[in-house]
Amino acid sequence: MIAAALLAAAAFPPADLPGRAFVMAIAAGGFATVVADLRAVAAVTGLGMATFVGFLANRFGDLTGAADGWSYAAVIVFASVLGVGYRVMRSLPPATARDAADGAVTPSPRPPYSSDPIRGRATAGRDRDW
Repeated sequence: MIAAALLAAAAFPPADLPGRAFVMAIAAGGFATVVADLRAVAAVTGLGMATFVGFLANRFGDLTGAADGWSYAAVIVFASVLGVGYRVMRSLPPATARDAADGAVTPSPRPPYSSDPIRGRATAGRDRDW
Protein backbone atom coordinates (compact mmCIF):
# COMPACT_ATOMS: atom_id res chain seq x y z
CA MET A 1 0.00 0.00 0.00
CA ILE A 2 2.91 2.31 0.61
CA ALA A 3 4.13 1.75 -2.95
CA ALA A 4 0.62 2.48 -4.25
CA ALA A 5 0.53 5.68 -2.18
CA LEU A 6 3.86 6.77 -3.61
CA LEU A 7 2.63 6.02 -7.12
CA ALA A 8 -0.61 7.93 -6.51
CA ALA A 9 1.29 10.90 -5.10
CA ALA A 10 3.63 10.96 -8.08
CA ALA A 11 0.93 10.47 -10.74
CA PHE A 12 -1.79 12.83 -9.51
CA PRO A 13 -1.67 16.38 -8.10
CA PRO A 14 -2.79 16.96 -4.50
CA ALA A 15 -6.18 18.31 -5.56
CA ASP A 16 -7.05 15.18 -7.58
CA LEU A 17 -8.41 12.98 -4.77
CA PRO A 18 -10.47 10.68 -7.04
CA GLY A 19 -7.38 9.69 -9.01
CA ARG A 20 -5.36 9.03 -5.88
CA ALA A 21 -8.22 7.03 -4.34
CA PHE A 22 -8.51 5.00 -7.56
CA VAL A 23 -4.86 3.92 -7.37
CA MET A 24 -5.22 2.94 -3.71
CA ALA A 25 -8.47 1.06 -4.45
CA ILE A 26 -6.84 -0.91 -7.27
CA ALA A 27 -4.01 -1.91 -4.92
CA ALA A 28 -6.40 -2.97 -2.13
CA GLY A 29 -8.67 -4.88 -4.51
CA GLY A 30 -5.72 -6.63 -6.14
CA PHE A 31 -4.39 -7.66 -2.76
CA ALA A 32 -7.81 -9.00 -1.75
CA THR A 33 -8.04 -11.16 -4.88
CA VAL A 34 -4.71 -12.83 -4.15
CA VAL A 35 -4.67 -13.30 -0.36
CA ALA A 36 -7.11 -15.74 1.26
CA ASP A 37 -6.66 -14.57 4.87
CA LEU A 38 -9.43 -12.11 5.66
CA ARG A 39 -7.54 -10.66 8.64
CA ALA A 40 -4.66 -9.72 6.35
CA VAL A 41 -7.07 -8.20 3.84
CA ALA A 42 -8.72 -6.16 6.60
CA ALA A 43 -5.37 -4.98 7.95
CA VAL A 44 -4.05 -3.94 4.54
CA THR A 45 -7.34 -2.22 3.70
CA GLY A 46 -7.20 -0.28 6.98
CA LEU A 47 -3.59 0.66 6.32
CA GLY A 48 -4.54 1.81 2.83
CA MET A 49 -7.38 3.92 4.15
CA ALA A 50 -5.23 5.53 6.83
CA THR A 51 -2.42 6.18 4.37
CA PHE A 52 -4.82 7.73 1.88
CA VAL A 53 -6.55 9.97 4.41
CA GLY A 54 -3.43 10.89 6.35
CA PHE A 55 -0.96 11.50 3.56
CA LEU A 56 -2.77 11.76 0.23
CA ALA A 57 -5.95 13.64 1.19
CA ASN A 58 -4.54 15.60 4.15
CA ARG A 59 -0.97 16.43 5.09
CA PHE A 60 1.51 15.09 7.60
CA GLY A 61 -0.56 12.09 8.71
CA ASP A 62 -3.55 14.11 9.92
CA LEU A 63 -6.49 11.67 10.10
CA THR A 64 -8.95 14.26 11.45
CA GLY A 65 -8.85 16.67 8.51
CA ALA A 66 -11.54 17.31 5.95
CA ALA A 67 -14.30 14.72 5.53
CA ASP A 68 -13.53 14.35 1.82
CA GLY A 69 -10.70 11.97 2.60
CA TRP A 70 -12.87 9.54 4.50
CA SER A 71 -15.61 9.59 1.87
CA TYR A 72 -13.05 8.59 -0.76
CA ALA A 73 -11.60 5.99 1.61
CA ALA A 74 -14.90 4.12 1.37
CA VAL A 75 -14.00 3.39 -2.26
CA ILE A 76 -10.91 1.54 -1.01
CA VAL A 77 -13.09 -0.64 1.24
CA PHE A 78 -15.51 -1.28 -1.62
CA ALA A 79 -12.68 -2.41 -3.91
CA SER A 80 -11.38 -4.72 -1.20
CA VAL A 81 -14.83 -6.28 -0.74
CA LEU A 82 -15.10 -6.76 -4.50
CA GLY A 83 -11.70 -8.46 -4.51
CA VAL A 84 -12.73 -10.86 -1.76
CA GLY A 85 -15.97 -11.61 -3.59
CA TYR A 86 -14.10 -12.31 -6.81
CA ARG A 87 -11.72 -14.67 -5.03
CA VAL A 88 -14.61 -16.55 -3.40
CA MET A 89 -16.53 -16.85 -6.68
CA ARG A 90 -13.40 -18.07 -8.45
CA SER A 91 -12.91 -20.82 -5.86
CA LEU A 92 -16.42 -22.29 -6.30
CA PRO A 93 -16.72 -25.40 -8.49
CA PRO A 94 -18.40 -24.82 -11.85
CA ALA A 95 -22.02 -25.87 -12.20
CA THR A 96 -23.03 -28.17 -15.01
CA ALA A 97 -26.15 -27.94 -17.18
CA ARG A 98 -27.67 -30.94 -15.39
CA ASP A 99 -27.21 -29.25 -12.02
CA ALA A 100 -28.81 -26.08 -13.28
CA ALA A 101 -31.80 -28.01 -14.64
CA ASP A 102 -32.73 -29.73 -11.36
CA GLY A 103 -31.57 -26.86 -9.17
CA ALA A 104 -29.20 -28.94 -7.07
CA VAL A 105 -25.46 -28.68 -6.91
CA THR A 106 -23.87 -32.07 -6.46
CA PRO A 107 -20.19 -32.94 -6.48
CA SER A 108 -18.87 -34.32 -9.73
CA PRO A 109 -17.92 -38.03 -9.87
CA ARG A 110 -14.34 -39.13 -9.41
CA PRO A 111 -12.33 -39.92 -12.52
CA PRO A 112 -12.11 -43.60 -13.51
CA TYR A 113 -8.41 -43.82 -12.76
CA SER A 114 -6.24 -43.33 -9.74
CA SER A 115 -2.57 -42.61 -9.37
CA ASP A 116 -0.34 -45.49 -8.30
CA PRO A 117 1.82 -44.04 -5.49
CA ILE A 118 4.49 -46.75 -5.76
CA ARG A 119 5.13 -46.82 -9.50
CA GLY A 120 4.18 -43.18 -10.13
CA ARG A 121 1.85 -43.92 -13.05
CA ALA A 122 -1.88 -43.93 -13.57
CA THR A 123 -3.79 -47.22 -13.46
CA ALA A 124 -6.86 -47.14 -15.66
CA GLY A 125 -9.14 -49.74 -14.08
CA ARG A 126 -6.55 -52.56 -14.16
CA ASP A 127 -5.80 -54.79 -11.24
CA ARG A 128 -2.49 -54.22 -9.60
CA ASP A 129 0.09 -56.90 -10.24
CA TRP A 130 1.68 -56.98 -6.82
